[in-house]
Amino acid sequence: MEQNSPICTLQEITKRHGSSTVLGPLSLVLRRGEIFGIRGANGAGKSTLLKLIAGIAKADSGSIQMPAEIQKAIGYVPQDIALYEGLSGRHNLEFWAGIYGLRGAQKKLRIDWLLQEVGLSDKADVRVQSYSGGMRRRLNLAAALLVTPRLLLLDEPTVGADVPSVEVMLSIMERMRKQGVTVVFISHRDDELERVSDRILTLEKGKIVALHKRGEAR
Repeated sequence: MEQNSPICTLQEITKRHGSSTVLGPLSLVLRRGEIFGIRGANGAGKSTLLKLIAGIAKADSGSIQMPAEIQKAIGYVPQDIALYEGLSGRHNLEFWAGIYGLRGAQKKLRIDWLLQEVGLSDKADVRVQSYSGGMRRRLNLAAALLVTPRLLLLDEPTVGADVPSVEVMLSIMERMRKQGVTVVFISHRDDELERVSDRILTLEKGKIVALHKRGEAR
């Protein structure tokens, strides 16, 4: 699959809660090897869009087309941190690695590498309850990377994180892009979006109000 080739096509999708339409109708194409930023006020439909792409939620109408090899390799980081506070960082990753089917030497190598990538090797055996907010965000990202994703979906991964943790996460996104991974990144921080995103989508009340390339005027 070539760089910039379509890996996910959304056609006229809508999502409703009761009688209210919370998203759409919306059409969008995600491309291989891009960081796709999403912004908008609370309730604009950002998280709903991410859940539809991830397959966690189902659209009420429209279609989402994605090759099978992409569907099998989606990493998803929810806004709510999905970690067990009573376990160490390493044991959290071992738990998720088991869910994803990693075993034996492969599992250990992947976990050791990811702990190094997110700067937590020295805290690997410390319980998560003593981690800072930024450390938890980094470990949450590491858990999503266990699957070796081809599509990485991040729902405000930097919220509450300190500056060094934000730097680590943005750098990982940029490295993933170089490897041909598509990263979809929700943030309220325009500076973060403008720094790393190739394209930025602005949602308002469930509809696209702007879609521009980095550096272009909105």
